[in-house]
Amino acid sequence: MRKPSVGNSPRSSRLTETAQQHWGKFLAPGDWAVDATAGTGRDTVALARMVGPTGHVFALDVQDPALQQTGQALAAAGLLSRVTLFRGDHSHLPESLPCEARGRLGMVCFNLGYLPGGDHSITTTAASTLAGLRQSLDLIRPGGVLSVVAYRGHPGAEAEAGIVEAFFTRLPNPWRQLLRIETGMADRPGPVLYLAEKMPGPAA
Repeated sequence: MRKPSVGNSPRSSRLTETAQQHWGKFLAPGDWAVDATAGTGRDTVALARMVGPTGHVFALDVQDPALQQTGQALAAAGLLSRVTLFRGDHSHLPESLPCEARGRLGMVCFNLGYLPGGDHSITTTAASTLAGLRQSLDLIRPGGVLSVVAYRGHPGAEAEAGIVEAFFTRLPNPWRQLLRIETGMADRPGPVLYLAEKMPGPAA
């Protein structure tokens, strides 16, 4: 069992906001998107705003409290109708989504770690995250993006962050890494943001 989400520190909040600013350059009204680590719902709400009333967001988490918080955040923002919430592990993304989602998603985002205010012993893991990342490559449409915020401060986080780093370093064609933003210091490593784009093919 593991739980996706965001850390509580100011620098992690700023990095999440930076990620969301970049998402707006790629997502458009009518797009489909996945929040693979719903957590407190901050990313889900942002995605729901970006895809508009004609788009849709699928948000999953392995913890019921996270889904409850996300649902409350969406309801407060008036965006609940744009989102499907479900309990699931991001290592099984294709099984959790409609068949027509394959190759259609404008974005899949991961905000790794633990649920803020929740049980910090329940975290995302290197194995499940790597599986989710690999599956995302086929789910995202050309021109779509994969976004990951990886944390390095809790037990097991360094191993997971290393897996994410290696994954983005060796992206297959037609993927390319767009940015990598690292925070923290040598003695206190902070979260790292990765963003990659699936390059469109030549026009027919």
